Amino acid sequence: MASADRRTVLLYVGVGAAALIAGVTATVWRGRMRGAEDDDAVSTLFAQTLADADGTPRSLAQWRGTPVIVNFWATWCEPCVREMPDLQRLSETYASRGVQVLGLAIDEPARIRGFRDQLQLTLPLFAAAAAGSELMRALGNGSGALPYTVLIGRTGSVLWRHLGQIDPEHLRKELDVAVAP
Repeated sequence: MASADRRTVLLYVGVGAAALIAGVTATVWRGRMRGAEDDDAVSTLFAQTLADADGTPRSLAQWRGTPVIVNFWATWCEPCVREMPDLQRLSETYASRGVQVLGLAIDEPARIRGFRDQLQLTLPLFAAAAAGSELMRALGNGSGALPYTVLIGRTGSVLWRHLGQIDPEHLRKELDVAVAP
């Protein structure tokens, strides 16, 4: 191999290694920053008092320190409607293990109540309105699209997040890790 070819190869290897190091560094830095942002967002979430489907104000602080699945949804969102029975089943299955499922609707209490009654849902549903959109963005959903689901562990850390309709089996695996002794 000629000396010029060898230098070119070494240059490419050096540039590639520098790009790899920069990428890893940026990913680690963003991960640390997302952690701080998540802590703030989770604190803000649990500081909320929202109207439930019956219009009664309820504090979300009562669920601080427990594993919580927070699902952002709306009655007019087709994938949200399709996944709600799955969330109800997960709520029933994992309640004995201390997991709470909360539905924060970007909707109004009367519509939520009708939806809840029609599907015979028992998991807590709240009218989050514009505050819900801001919470959802703070918890990592920059697009603001629905549905959006976040799993928060006992310590308040975000363990899993998902944009779009959930796959209940995948969420079960995440839950099993989150509530493992």
